[in-house]
Amino acid sequence: MENRTFEFRCFTRRSFIVLLILVISFALFVTGCLIFLFTSDAVMPLIPKQYFMVIFFGGIIVLSLLSGVLFAISIVSLFRKKMTFNVNSYSINIDDHKKLNQMFQFSALQKVIMIKLEKPIWVNQTLILEFDNERIKMLTVKGIIPLLSKKDIGQFYEFIQYLHEQVLKPDFTLFSVDKTLSSKIDELIAPLVLHVEVVPEYRYLYIRK
Repeated sequence: MENRTFEFRCFTRRSFIVLLILVISFALFVTGCLIFLFTSDAVMPLIPKQYFMVIFFGGIIVLSLLSGVLFAISIVSLFRKKMTFNVNSYSINIDDHKKLNQMFQFSALQKVIMIKLEKPIWVNQTLILEFDNERIKMLTVKGIIPLLSKKDIGQFYEFIQYLHEQVLKPDFTLFSVDKTLSSKIDELIAPLVLHVEVVPEYRYLYIRK
């Protein structure tokens, strides 16, 4: 097994859900402000009646979505964490540049869980490494809103490929593949969005042979 270093920024599932809650709350706040503005006595008389509904709904939707995107981009750095993995034949050093900076033996790796969720506006993938005394979680998001850079996403998938080829294939077996009809993210968004499409979440569990 060749020595490699992988470095990327990512989320945890919890931090990503908190980010979504804040962005949706901010977008709803902007929507409320825009509705109040458009229906106020100062603005409403200035809009031609025949175009009022188009401008009213179109303006609110566009401005609310744009504000949500800009807000997400401006605060996303608060929810990302930087991960560095130094890998050799027998061990992996994991540094999250905050609390964890520890060497783990591959022999102590008991389970690997991969979770993939593909939605129309993003694809996220979660990787969980379960060692004897530590559980390492990381999530990457690829979508129309650039929450992570292409380099971060590329390094994450390179690490998964390396892990699969060098660790999972020789020493682990795919124990189960589960398809969940709803995720916590869907449960969060569904009440707020009409006609939301429920996308299955695929969970792959690898255990030691």
